[in-house]
Amino acid sequence: MLNTRARVSKATVRRIPLYYRAVQQLQQQGVKRIRSERLSEIIHIPSATIRRDFSSFGELGKSGYGYSVDTLVDEFGKLLEVQDAENILLVGCGGLGAALIENNFRRNPDLNITMAFDIDSAKIGTEIGGVPVYDFRELAMRVTPDIKTAIIAVPSSAQPQVIPALEGIGIDAILTFAPQPVVCLPTTTIRYIDLTSELQSLLFTAHHQQLAE
Repeated sequence: MLNTRARVSKATVRRIPLYYRAVQQLQQQGVKRIRSERLSEIIHIPSATIRRDFSSFGELGKSGYGYSVDTLVDEFGKLLEVQDAENILLVGCGGLGAALIENNFRRNPDLNITMAFDIDSAKIGTEIGGVPVYDFRELAMRVTPDIKTAIIAVPSSAQPQVIPALEGIGIDAILTFAPQPVVCLPTTTIRYIDLTSELQSLLFTAHHQQLAE
């Protein structure tokens, strides 16, 4: 069983969904157990890092045996709290927002964008991938109590107005693609995704790998 009281690094936390997706796919393929070396080949994370991450949560495997795929799926599923479906709202139905809705977490049926909001009259009242788009001014009226998570795909300039509005209706988990940090409530968990920084980091790593060869 996972030791959820253990101190876990932010880097490990970011890798948990990758592990979960990989072992889910292995389970669907009928794989019963997996060694860290083989998992490393699948997800391109060093086996030593995998073993260190897994050890953060207690005894998940046995020496010489590897890890039970069913156990990993079950335990990481509990850790990520994906036993119940998570309904999500999205704000901003431009190119990025529309693409996110169209994809709508196809690889994880437990996550589902159920409604979207925008201020563009041409988008309001339409549907994207079967998801209705509402007027952002109707946020409080439209959002149901079961929704506690939001994705923001708006410009940085609009983010200071969007986040307080979401917090005002009880949203406490926010993923935003506007990298500029904003002040939020202490009870709000917010994750900033900066695509430019991620790409620059990728190019830096690739460049230095080429120099080392």
